[in-house]
Order: sequence, then structure tokens, then C-alpha cells
Amino acid sequence: MISNSLYRSAEHREVTRISLLSISFLALLPLSAMANSTGPPIQRTGAPADGGTTCTACHRTFAPVNSDPRGSVAVAAKPYVPGVMQTIQVTIKHPEALRWGFQVTARPTTNPAKMAGSFTPNTTIRVRCQGGVDGPCQGGVQEFAEHRSAVVTGPSAVGSYTYSIDWTPPSSNVGDIIFYVAGNAANNNAANTGDYIYNSSATITPATCDFPVIPQISAVVSSASYQNTIAPNSLISLFGTGFQPLDVTRGLYAADLAAGKIPTMLSCFAVEINRKRAPLTFTNFGQVNAIVPSGTAAGNAEVRVIVNPTSSSPIYSAPVTVMAADFAPALFTLDGKKAVAQVAGTSTLVTAAKAGDMVTLYATGLGDLTTKADAADVATGQNNAVNTVTVSLNGTALAASDVLYVGSAPGMTTGLYQINIRIPAGVKSGDAAVTLAVGTASSLGGITIPIL
Repeated sequence: MISNSLYRSAEHREVTRISLLSISFLALLPLSAMANSTGPPIQRTGAPADGGTTCTACHRTFAPVNSDPRGSVAVAAKPYVPGVMQTIQVTIKHPEALRWGFQVTARPTTNPAKMAGSFTPNTTIRVRCQGGVDGPCQGGVQEFAEHRSAVVTGPSAVGSYTYSIDWTPPSSNVGDIIFYVAGNAANNNAANTGDYIYNSSATITPATCDFPVIPQISAVVSSASYQNTIAPNSLISLFGTGFQPLDVTRGLYAADLAAGKIPTMLSCFAVEINRKRAPLTFTNFGQVNAIVPSGTAAGNAEVRVIVNPTSSSPIYSAPVTVMAADFAPALFTLDGKKAVAQVAGTSTLVTAAKAGDMVTLYATGLGDLTTKADAADVATGQNNAVNTVTVSLNGTALAASDVLYVGSAPGMTTGLYQINIRIPAGVKSGDAAVTLAVGTASSLGGITIPIL
């Protein structure tokens, strides 16, 4: 999985962002040797804005978090009506657990360090505020709902437990809201040993979208080359105005992938290509990153954006026509000239490759994969390209034996291709021009990788 964002700067005010997940995985140190039957310390939900810490900070027998696939924790919540309370549910599962605990928080996706709405304490649910004091909390500070007393189900009810928590959303539409949750499937030994810790997240949208913006498209281009030819399953960027309110930026979160697909709506916004919804990975006022739907036919393609697509009065942009082709090969670069080239098997950028070195490049627009994949899919493993992709250095095609892999990048959208090559002997030192060709289409010239 690619852990760093790939991007290419251009004359545009934004950068292209294709990293799907922006989660930090931190080493968690034991903070205490005590079990927390009356609720854990605050900031144990795994929220990245809180440092990513979960209950494995204390319950470390089966660390890291989510290490046993037999169990899970999940949040169930409905689309929200501003200011109207709803009851959310947190369910922890494990076939051997006898005692259950949890912690959950709610954050706006536009500012995940702040609280979204408020929780209501009761006889079973404890609410704690930023700083660790018990709620009710003052508005605006972080809140955490957790068990007041860990529930024991006993041997006759092993398997799962569900907590119900009253949550009141913000009084106005703040866009999408993400819940972060950690759950403890414990063995009831009154200690912090032998317990299974899980965390997850879930995103909900407003029940009614009502963003007061009017969208206009000025350009539709490849996210890698910034050329205006697109291809099925390729990564593209739209530029314009009025895609979101000025203060709203929405990326892609792990919670968005809970259904196993990249969503076709982010923060009350959608894109259609030839009347088919496109998966989305990023949107703000002037830019949206999308994936061309599978099966998009070669020829003129009509692109339009929709604000408030679930409302009774959606707002459509004027359509823009772009050229679609079977292939639109394009390499991702750091600055429009230097290819994103990593030491194979690492996230380290290549500073000077030499003969025999293995190098990984990233591209889009290379066509279908051997195992058929939809544009909205996330690659779960290697999946080779159907079509032959020729990789050339300084105008000379690499031998087939030096092209080690061309296919999906595991953990990323299937529209992102990973290309592993071996640098052959005889390549001149300096910046070597690298190009891709598939079918009759070639990537842009002028892109290089450094050779020692």
C-alpha cells in the first residue's frame, strides 16, 4: 500500500491528491497497568486527529488493534437532521469475549480535530470532555461517549454486545460527519490482559443536502498528466468553481470504504460522466478528483457535476465535453518533470538508481486488469494489466525481463497502476527520460528518473 500522497503541482492553485487514506499508524506505548471498567481515558477511539491511540495503549495482550479477525466493532448511525437527536449504536463482537467496553467520538470531516454535535450521558453511558472531565460538555470541545460500567454478558451470552448512545448533531449542516470508535472485547479477568481491542469508523451525510453553491467546470484533465484525454478507470481532476462552499474540503476516509467501494458522493457532491456516477476521492470549492467509470466508451464524453444530488432540487453544472480513449497513459510526477519513483518495496524516493536496482513507478490510464475490476474497487492484491505496457528509458524499450510487474497498486484504487522495473546496464547517468506506451497511446515526454 502506498502510504504517501502522490501529487503533481501545476499552474492551478490546488494540487492533485490521489492518496485514498490519510491515517497515521503510531507506535502505542503502555500507559497503565489498570483495567478501566468505568471507561477508558479520553482520546482512545483511534481518531487520527487525536494521535491514532486506541485501547491497546493499556490492553496489549493481542496488540496491535484489530489483530484477531474473528471480532469487530462498528458504529450504526443514520443520515442526520441538524439539531435533531438520534440514537446511534456501537456493537462489539468476539466469539470468546465475556465483558464489553467502548469509546466513540464524532467529528466533522472538514475539521476532524473538533467535535460534531454532543452526546447525552445516562445511567449506562458516560460522557467525557476535552481535558478528561465528565460531561455534559461545553459546546465546541471534543466529547467522548463510553461505557459507565463495562457490561458482563457471561458464558450464556458470548458473542457480542450493543450499546445505544443518544447523539445530537450540530444545529446546522456541517457536511459529512465521521464517527471514530474503539471497542474492547474482554475476558472478564478484572485486568487489562487477554482482551481483544478493535477500532473502526463510519461516515454519515446530512439527511438533506442544501449547499448554496452553483458549480461551473473549467477543465477536466488526467490527474497525472493534466492532459484532457481520459480513459476508463483512470484518475482525473476537475477544476472550476462552486463545487463546495469555500470553507469545505472533503477527502476520502477509511470509513468511506466500509462498503468495499469508493463512494460516488462526497459532502453533497457528485460527478457524472455520460450520465454515470463517478467514484470520488477529494473535493473542495475549486477541485474534485474522480475516477472515470468502468465501461466509458471511446469518443466524446459528457462530464457534469451535481451539488446537493440527494435533495429535491439538485444543482447541475453546464456539461463539458472531453475526449475519452481506450488508453490515456500518464505517469505521476513530483513537479511535472520528475517521476514519482520509489525504491521497490519501500516508500523511499529514488535519488540515483543504478544498473540492477528495482524501481517502482505509478501511472494511470493503462486499461483493464486481468481480474476484472470496477472503477470504485480498492485493489486487495496484485492484478496484472491486460494490455502490454512498454516502458522506455531514453527512448529504448526495456526488455520484458526488466519489466517485473504492471498492474494495480495493492491497497489503492484500481485506477492507480504500479510499475516495477529493473534498471538495465548501459543507461546513461543523469536524468533518464521515462515513457509508457500501451496500444497506440504514449505518455508525455520530458518526465525523468535519476540514474547514477
